[in-house]
Amino acid sequence: LARLGGLKRMIARSSVMRFKGTDVPLSQIAGELKVDRLITGAVLRSGNRVRVTAQLIDPATEAQQWAQNYERDLRDVLSLQSEIVSAITREVRVQLTPQEEIRLAKARQVDPEAYDAYLQGQFQWYKLSRQGLDAALEYFQLALEKDPEYAPAHAGIAKVWQGYMQQGFLPPEEATPKVKAAALKALALDNTLADVYFTLAAISAWADWDWLG
Repeated sequence: LARLGGLKRMIARSSVMRFKGTDVPLSQIAGELKVDRLITGAVLRSGNRVRVTAQLIDPATEAQQWAQNYERDLRDVLSLQSEIVSAITREVRVQLTPQEEIRLAKARQVDPEAYDAYLQGQFQWYKLSRQGLDAALEYFQLALEKDPEYAPAHAGIAKVWQGYMQQGFLPPEEATPKVKAAALKALALDNTLADVYFTLAAISAWADWDWLG
């Protein structure tokens, strides 16, 4: 949703999570976040099946504006994500550009084991410790063993090498070529990944001192 031009404001997960487990009224949450709608939901996984419940709520009235249950094979989780995004944009009357419609329609299948390994890699990466980064690299590489064309896993590897450099575990001259190689591979497979552009920008600034780049 954050990548759609028709939405003025999408709040990051880190900002929203402070309300988890609280009894703060929805209208107050929306007021503090300065948004007009709230999305809630739940995910239940059983084996290779996943069930997603998504709701769009008008915080002013606390009325449910839209709700839907989805059940899919885990392999289709990315297309399911696109389907939910498309439904929400219709409800809030956001006009998609032709390019956005194409991007949402072309979500590829992903090997469930590759997706699992990628999520484990993300979890480990956020620790930003040497042990966490080592584990993240192993998980991202495992994801690529299952699905060599899975762009987010290549992006994850780029982030790992960036993390090694950022935390002082590797010198820039050793880490930078590895970051760029993995990031460019990810972009070749999917040029819409924001993570990759952030990583390349960070490398341009920290390693190359190329502020304009």
